[in-house]
Amino acid sequence: MNKLLYQVLDNLNEGIVILNDDLEVIYWNNYMEDITGLKRYDILNQSVIDVLPNLSMKYYLDAFYDVKEQGTIRFFSGAIHKHMLNISDQFNLKMTRIENDDKNFIQLEFINVTSQFNQIKQLKSYVNKLWDTNKELKEKEKIIQKLAYHDKLTGAANRSLFYEVSASLLLQAKRNKTLLGLIFCDVNKFKSINDTYGHEFGDKVLIHISRLLEKAARESDMVCRYGGDEFVILLPDMKEVENYNIVASRITKLTQKPVKIQNITISLSISGGISFYPIDANTIDQLLVKADAAMYMAKQLKGMETYFYRMD
Repeated sequence: MNKLLYQVLDNLNEGIVILNDDLEVIYWNNYMEDITGLKRYDILNQSVIDVLPNLSMKYYLDAFYDVKEQGTIRFFSGAIHKHMLNISDQFNLKMTRIENDDKNFIQLEFINVTSQFNQIKQLKSYVNKLWDTNKELKEKEKIIQKLAYHDKLTGAANRSLFYEVSASLLLQAKRNKTLLGLIFCDVNKFKSINDTYGHEFGDKVLIHISRLLEKAARESDMVCRYGGDEFVILLPDMKEVENYNIVASRITKLTQKPVKIQNITISLSISGGISFYPIDANTIDQLLVKADAAMYMAKQLKGMETYFYRMD
C-alpha cells in the first residue's frame, strides 16, 4: 500500500480495517487507533476476532464468510448491534470484498452514528415537551419523523425505520409463535438503465418501483428502501411459508407490462429473495443475509424477468 493511500485512509473520519483471506488485520487506520486505543503495529497480522472480540458472534462470522466467498456487501446497524468497538459509541459496520492480484481482502468500515441517534432522541423530546402548548406541533412532528425515517426520494421507509420496526415485529413473532417473512429485492439491470437514460430517469424508476411494491404489499406489511435499487418488504403474521406468494405474485403481475416514464417506454423486472423467522434465521441481520443470498440466486436463474427464490 503506497504512502499516498496511507495518508488518505488515515485522514478519513471513519474507521477503516483491511483483512486478508485469513481474517488477519493488514491495515488499521488512525481513526481506529483513536476509538479503540489499539495501535496498528501492536495488532497487525493478528486475527480480527482476537483484536475485536465482539466480532466473534456467529452472525458476524457468517457475514465474513459470505463477503469473502460471494463478494456480497454486508451492513450491521449500530442501533441494534451495540458496543462493537467500545461501550460509549454506536457504529454502523459495512463489510466489502476487495480483489487485488487474484487475492481477496475484506474492508471493514466503522461509521460513528452516536450523534445521529442522540439528535433524533433530542428532537423527539423537544417535540413532546411542546405538544401540550401548541397543537400545530403535531403536524410538525409528523414532518420530522418522515424526514428521519423515510427515504427522501421514494417516500418509502428508510433503513433506520426498518431496523426499529423489524426489531418490534421479531419480538412479536417470537411471542405469538408466528412467522416473520422478509423479501429482499432489487431492480434487474438498474445500472444499465442509469447508464442508458441518466440518473434522473433512474430516480423516476426507483419511485415507480417503490409505489409498485407498496401496491403489492398487504396492509400490514412494510416496504423499505434499503439502499440504491435494493428494497426490503417485511411480512408479519405469516401463517404458512407459501403465503409470501400472495405478495410475490402481485409484484410479478405488476411488472409484466412495460411502463412509460418521461415519455420512454421500458420493461422493468425485479429479483427477490425470501427468508423466514424462525425457519431460516433467528435475527433480522441473519434474515437479511439469507434473503440476499436467495435474491442473488433468483438473479442468476432469471435475471431478465421478475422472479422470487427461497433457499432451502
